[in-house]
Amino acid sequence: MNKRLLVSLGLSLVGLGLFGFIFYTNNLTPDALLQALRGADPFWIGTSFLLVAFFYLFSSLKWRLVTHSQASERFGVFFYYRYIALSAALGQILPLTLINAAVRAFAMRRKDVMPVMKSTGLFIWDMGFDFLALTLLMLAGMTHVFLKMSWSTAALLWAGSVILVYLIMPLFIRLASGLAGILAGIRLLPAGIRDRFSALKEANILDAALARKLFVLGCGKFLVGSVLYAVIVLAFGHGEILSEVFWGGPSAEMAGVLSQMPGGLGAFDWTWVGIFRESGLVAQTAASLAVGLRCILVLLNCSVAFCTLSVYFILVRIFGLGRS
Repeated sequence: MNKRLLVSLGLSLVGLGLFGFIFYTNNLTPDALLQALRGADPFWIGTSFLLVAFFYLFSSLKWRLVTHSQASERFGVFFYYRYIALSAALGQILPLTLINAAVRAFAMRRKDVMPVMKSTGLFIWDMGFDFLALTLLMLAGMTHVFLKMSWSTAALLWAGSVILVYLIMPLFIRLASGLAGILAGIRLLPAGIRDRFSALKEANILDAALARKLFVLGCGKFLVGSVLYAVIVLAFGHGEILSEVFWGGPSAEMAGVLSQMPGGLGAFDWTWVGIFRESGLVAQTAASLAVGLRCILVLLNCSVAFCTLSVYFILVRIFGLGRS
């Protein structure tokens, strides 16, 4: 069996174990969870659907920008959007970073836009700006959720850090490019890792204007993500903790990303339990809300992907439009 599949299977089992442990340690019963899900406000769930679709748009625009900077062939936003939606849905059962890279490489190879290795290098570069944007929002949010600073202080810290990074972006690009070159030459690293850093270096993306656009889109993307979490929690009737949810969301997102578990399973959910407990909710309510949030997110990601691919099928297969 492929080594990556074995690793993915192992991570999935660990994630499932951590997820199941939420029920055990917080006395959460399936009946209590079902009751919470039935009580969710349909209006706010519908609003969440639109926010997920908007979140995908930011990812699509970023991918389009970074691809167009290195390829002569141009595609519309919907070309990128449908692959982003597909990878997000598959990311609920497979490690998101792995499946995201694979889907992007497949899309580029299918259209003969660029070789897989170059596509992978661009993906690393694109995700680098996502990671930077998420880190800034997470650090600002931690001052509010865990250090109990005011939300306005957190907002000022976030805005100041974003402006600072925007201004020093040319220096950041040179440092990132130099680091990629160094890592590509370290023989102690696995060959696959070195090849990816080499591909990133060879992509030659040294345009500060492009980098700034990717960074701003990444910041907007995760702001939408924080609003999404707050709206879902509002759907469950906990409007009293929206500030903590908005600013705590990036920490849960980062935990899920770093865990590399499918959909951040386990790490993402336990971080939410901690945030909800820190916000004053009792253990069972916090667990019910965290698991309910997970259920709604899976439903939303799969629903948006299904609708997107359905629109594509109707336009292309039935009306013969947009065969890109």
